[in-house]
Amino acid sequence: MANERGRRLMQEALDGELESEALQELYQRIDDHPDEAADFQKLKHVDRLLRAAPMERAPQGLALKIMAKLAEGLQPEHLMRSSGLALALGLALVTLVLTPLLAGLGWLIVNAVGNAGALTALINQIAGLLSLIMNSLDALVQGARDVLNTYPEAPVVMVAIIPIALFWLVRFGWRKEQE
Repeated sequence: MANERGRRLMQEALDGELESEALQELYQRIDDHPDEAADFQKLKHVDRLLRAAPMERAPQGLALKIMAKLAEGLQPEHLMRSSGLALALGLALVTLVLTPLLAGLGWLIVNAVGNAGALTALINQIAGLLSLIMNSLDALVQGARDVLNTYPEAPVVMVAIIPIALFWLVRFGWRKEQE
């Protein structure tokens, strides 16, 4: 059985893309390895059959049928499933970001318990911070609803963009680290 280089040479020879040096290499391989010669004969036979086969044009309505099937995939009931996935991914991301913040907040509370004035000030700050976070999340959810109403395909795009963005962030961080 021919190796990768041998198969590539055979295919390029059949396509007429080999230069004379590579063609000589192929002939040498065929002379030295009878199994590669047999493989090349089989490939030539298949190539002749394919070139002799009549070319058929696709039916006129085929493209329209394919586009209709693709459009069915963008129906709201299909998108609602993917928007549920986008919501789950968003919640997981928020949880991932907020967990260290909440751990730090817990540490501050434990340290402030000894001082009543500091504890009161800390609780007021926490309440203000939580109110700010809730208002921000509410605005974010409302914005997401507006985008979803305007562009129903947005969750699919976001699910595709998030891993790409994370990959580029990691790659950028790695480059900075190497410099």
